Amino acid sequence: MKHMKLLALSLLLAACATRTAAPTAPDTAAVEAELPLTADQTSAAASGHGPRDPLRPGAATPRGENLRPLPNLDGPRTRLPLRSLAVTPNTDVVALRVLILAGSADSNLDTARAMLAQAGVPFDVVFPAQTPLTPDTLVAPDGSGRYQGVILTTGNLAYESSPGVFQSALDWAGWNLLWQYEKDYRARQLSLYTYPGTWPEDYGLRDAGVSSSTADVKPTASAAGVLSDLRQVAIPVRYAYNYPSTLATVTGVTTNPLLKDGNGRVLGVQSTVDGRERVALTFAQNPYLLHSTLLGYSLTDWLTRGVRLGEYRRFAQLDIDDWFLPGDVYDPATGTVKADAFRITAVDAMNIPVQLSNLRTLYPVASGLNLTMAFNGGGANASAPLSCSSFPTGTPDKLSSATKCLAGTFDWVSHTLNHEYMDFLNYADSYAQLAPNLQVAQAFGLKLSARGLVTGDMSGLGYYNPAGDGPKTNYGLGASNTAFLQAAQATGVQYLASNRSVDGQWDPGCVNCGLYHPLNPSIFLVPRWPTNVFYSVTNPNQAVSAYNSVYGPTGTAPYWDHNLTYSEFLDKESDLALSHVLSGSAFPHYMHQNNLRQYSLNKSLASDWLGAVLKKYARYSSLPLNTLRWDDLGPYMRDRTLALKAGVSATWNRAAASVTVTSAQGGPAFVTGARGGTQTSYGGRTISLVTLGAGQSVTLPTQ
Repeated sequence: MKHMKLLALSLLLAACATRTAAPTAPDTAAVEAELPLTADQTSAAASGHGPRDPLRPGAATPRGENLRPLPNLDGPRTRLPLRSLAVTPNTDVVALRVLILAGSADSNLDTARAMLAQAGVPFDVVFPAQTPLTPDTLVAPDGSGRYQGVILTTGNLAYESSPGVFQSALDWAGWNLLWQYEKDYRARQLSLYTYPGTWPEDYGLRDAGVSSSTADVKPTASAAGVLSDLRQVAIPVRYAYNYPSTLATVTGVTTNPLLKDGNGRVLGVQSTVDGRERVALTFAQNPYLLHSTLLGYSLTDWLTRGVRLGEYRRFAQLDIDDWFLPGDVYDPATGTVKADAFRITAVDAMNIPVQLSNLRTLYPVASGLNLTMAFNGGGANASAPLSCSSFPTGTPDKLSSATKCLAGTFDWVSHTLNHEYMDFLNYADSYAQLAPNLQVAQAFGLKLSARGLVTGDMSGLGYYNPAGDGPKTNYGLGASNTAFLQAAQATGVQYLASNRSVDGQWDPGCVNCGLYHPLNPSIFLVPRWPTNVFYSVTNPNQAVSAYNSVYGPTGTAPYWDHNLTYSEFLDKESDLALSHVLSGSAFPHYMHQNNLRQYSLNKSLASDWLGAVLKKYARYSSLPLNTLRWDDLGPYMRDRTLALKAGVSATWNRAAASVTVTSAQGGPAFVTGARGGTQTSYGGRTISLVTLGAGQSVTLPTQ
């Protein structure tokens, strides 16, 4: 057994490493993740439309520490007297804020940050080895608690103080101070990656001696109080070191297993000791891996006792671009595209509600599932009669007739009149692409999200090819077409689609946020996710052939070691989309009208993709998926963005059953578990949206 030393601030303790060697690193090409994202161009130019930006399947390599044993610090435990506070404790009042304690910057810290940021929960990160824990760290001058919960990135906060030497970032005085605070202020503790031993505290777990980098964990029947949304199915833990454990009887410790593997060994527990509530997981975390993204919501909800600043919801948003226009078609035999070779038929259009209804029935978590159709009225014929089933020869335009039938079925948003690039148009020409399209919507009676706009190729935002068609260069939002932005504002546009795969068109510093356009703050940008269901494909053969021509072993951007089948393609793409859904992002994914072709009875590429995503999601979680109209999506994302940037703070008075919210800059604020303002119920919690003035406070009753 390899030995290491623990150098504590108050005494020298012996420490030993874990019992197993690090496994071989995985084939990272098999790991799907949402970052980094690089926009690649398809090899075929799209006549009249420009090349689309498929989403690179590229995975984030799991950090090395996920695949190494966790240092098991061992030695005597010492109870020290708590240092006295300079104030009188007020243990009924805590700030709605979470403390993250980290031994080192690793993927467990990344996971803690991600799960809180996705829910909009304020937090502080403290490295106790650099900034020792003191009473002032935990207790405010008025005696209230600064934190409602504590996350330990690892159970012992081990870090490598020098090569081969590991020690805890907290000395015994620090551990005792933390535990006393958690007890007195009823702050729950979550340890994201815990060695099942006895140091520095005992969760009632013992190493079963079969640690590895792969496991399958299943929530127990008694886990619902913590893992509230997870179904009792196996969750794959991959590329993460894990410690299956056995339970031990420990005086004063109550242990409830939360997660077990197929052999009944424990990998997560809820545990209490001395009035403190704890959850500990015995496997490494990474914000790009499925098991961490699945657990994030429930763990955050448990840690905060369901009362917190911010809000978290999940979404199923899919936009379909180019309605009314023909699209190019990819030819698998030649690897080329034929311009304007396909336009959905009236029969295709009328079958879409059937496909959506089938999906809603199969997956009740998405009972409100719908599509947003981004339409180009220049391809419509307003004189076509309304028809829902009979399209006789001589009908001016059968798709236009079917569209009048479907006018109230979908959400509709303008995609400009003729899909012109908006990068270089003057004000008059920009206005001519925008205002007449709204008139088409009126003529067809479309249920229009009039404040939204999706430009062709999301043009006009500084990402373009000066020559028109071909690979684009990102010149940044500062190179946007201001004449177009002014025309958009003049036609009532407030919410404009941007591209989530283009740097600068989304805010990497604010999870799930949109952003105001820097050249025209009246325009709020809503990022959209591209997919690898390419714009020029109408059936499975075309879809996989086009995909493999880019990402197959002989493709233009080779990634996979073999050409994927259609089922493999859907599996990989739904993995990627599932990670977006689980992040709480409301960003729509987008496809194109070609992808709506009914290639087989009640089947299209779009519904196949949706079905693959929903099937995986519904297997694991019972949280509902929201689908918002663009006129609701834009305000929601704007309010969430403003709330996260407004300096909102809150305190929870548990004795008075109330939360007091204060906004430094003023504006909207979201509070979960309190009642006031505009209220929404989600996952059994009330989410309240309140609006405050700068420096204003409001007190809300808790549930």
